[in-house]
Amino acid sequence: MSSPLDPSPLAWLLILLALAGHLALWSRIHCYVHSLPWKQTVIDWFELAIVLTTGVVPLAYVAYFIFAPTLDWAGSEIWYQFPLLYFWACWTALVIAFGLWVQHRLDERHAAGYFQSKQIGAVDLVREVPIEELAIPKIQFAYRFPGNQILEYVVTEKELFLPRLPAALEGYTITHLSDLHLTGEFLPPFYQHVMERANALQSEMIVISGDIFDKDVCIGWSESTLGKLTAPDGVHFVLGNHDTRLAQVQPARDELKRLGLIDLGGRWIEKTIRDTPIVLAGDEAPWMSTVKDVEQCPLEHNGDRLFRLLIAHTPDRLHFAADHDFDLVLAGHNHGGQIRLPVIGPMISPSRYGVRYASGIFYEQPTLVHVSRGLCGTFPLRIRCQPEITRLILRRKA
Repeated sequence: MSSPLDPSPLAWLLILLALAGHLALWSRIHCYVHSLPWKQTVIDWFELAIVLTTGVVPLAYVAYFIFAPTLDWAGSEIWYQFPLLYFWACWTALVIAFGLWVQHRLDERHAAGYFQSKQIGAVDLVREVPIEELAIPKIQFAYRFPGNQILEYVVTEKELFLPRLPAALEGYTITHLSDLHLTGEFLPPFYQHVMERANALQSEMIVISGDIFDKDVCIGWSESTLGKLTAPDGVHFVLGNHDTRLAQVQPARDELKRLGLIDLGGRWIEKTIRDTPIVLAGDEAPWMSTVKDVEQCPLEHNGDRLFRLLIAHTPDRLHFAADHDFDLVLAGHNHGGQIRLPVIGPMISPSRYGVRYASGIFYEQPTLVHVSRGLCGTFPLRIRCQPEITRLILRRKA
C-alpha cells in the first residue's frame, strides 16, 4: 500500500495524460457552445460554467488524493472506481484530440496547392501612435502582458488558385477585413490607422466578414473609420454574432449603407466586375439570415459559368457553400484561436469544428475558403496570433 500522493511513475503518467485529455475535452465543448445560435448572455453563462469546470475538476482531484484514504496505486481496481473513472473519458478525449490534430495537418497539406502567402507589412501601432490614443486603460494594461500582440497587426498577401476562375478575373484583388469588434475599448485612432492601411493596398474590392459592432455607441464612430474605406468595386459587408449584441441591428446596417458600404447580409446580387458578371452573396447564419433564395442564384450568363463568391461570418458555412457550388468563401469569426501554442496550435476557436478552421485557407471541392484572423476581439490577449489585414489576389489554377 502507498500513501495517497505516492502513485507509481506509470500512474503519474496516466494522471498527466488524463489532465491533458480533460483540457482537450472541455476546450472542445467550449468551442462548440460558442458556435451555437443562442443569445450571447446565455453563451456567456455557459462559458463561465465551462471555465469553472475546467479549473475546478483538477483541483477537486488534488483534494481527493490528499484527503482520501490510502490508495492502492499498484492495484488495477483503482482505475475503475469513482472518481478515477472520469480518467477514462479524459484518455478517450486525448486520443480523439490527437486524431483531430493529425486531420488538421492533413487539411493544411490538402490546401497547400491552392495558395501562396507572404507577409508584406508589419505594424506595431504603439510605435506610431501614443497608446493612450489607441485604447482605454484596460487594453493598455493587457498589452503589457509578455508576448501580447493586440496592438500589432500584419499585412499579408495571398494568391488564391481557383480552378474555375474566369480568365477576365485573373489577378483580381480583394482586401479582406474581419472582426473589427468596435467595443469602445479600442479607440477611433486604432481603426483609422487600419482603414488607411487597407485603402493603401488599392484592391479592387474590400470585404468585411462580420463582427463589426459590439456596442451601440460605437455606431457613431463609423463615419471617421469604416466610412473612409474605398475601393473601385465597392466595400461589401456582412454582420456576425457580436453585432446581435446591439439593441437593434438595423441602425448599424443603415449607417454603414449611408456611408456607401454594400450590405450583403442574407442576400445575393449579380455584380459586374471587369465586364464580367459574378454572383456575390452574404451569409450571417446561424445567428441571422442565411442567403435567401440561394437556389435562384444564376449559374450561367450567355453560356458561361458565373464565378460565385460568398461572404460568411463563420467558416462553419464552408459546407453550405460547397453544397451550393460557391467558388470562394471569405470568413472570420475564429480569430486564429488568439492563443497559439508551439506544435499544438490554437486551443480554442468558436466553431462547431473546434480549431479546424481557426484561420488560414481550406479547400472542400469545389470551394476554397479564406479565414481571417481578424483585427480585434473582446478577450484582449493574442499570443503568436497577430491580427491581420489580407490582400487576396485571385489566380486561375492550372
